[in-house]
Amino acid sequence: MKKLRSWVTPITIGSFLLIGATGLLMFFEVRDSLIVVAHEWLSPVLVLGVCLHTWLNWGALRAYLSQARGLAVVGLFALLLVLSLVPFDEVSEVSWAHGDGRERAARRAAEVLLEARISTVAELTGRTPRQLRDSLGRHGIRVPSDELTLADAARQSQAHPVRVLAAVLLDE
Repeated sequence: MKKLRSWVTPITIGSFLLIGATGLLMFFEVRDSLIVVAHEWLSPVLVLGVCLHTWLNWGALRAYLSQARGLAVVGLFALLLVLSLVPFDEVSEVSWAHGDGRERAARRAAEVLLEARISTVAELTGRTPRQLRDSLGRHGIRVPSDELTLADAARQSQAHPVRVLAAVLLDE
């Protein structure tokens, strides 16, 4: 039990610091580097740490919850959790501003662009097909025909689709 406690507490504290800091950064719309990935993928470590910490300290937790204040605070957070799962039209804009739906919309836009022919993508980006093929070529992506889709060009050039999209959308 003592050996487990020597691991659980540092894991709980460390994961809390990571999840808390990345959550704050995301709140202020800083989503660079691995911030979002770390926040999303390492949050289960925090949950596991808290569960084990709760189990190891069950007696003390029970004592806190036997008092009105402790029960009220935990109850308030439980209520906030339930309310956060209920869809409210009034908060949809705030949710959108904080990332809800943006990732899905961006992913869908990327899928649509990848399945579009080179000629269509060129038109959408304000270039000629030749200019787009030249831009892709500078990034090592071979495009023998304007009728190819970006996904086809990525496959034929053995390039990651994100690299192809970056060449299309970020190459000046």
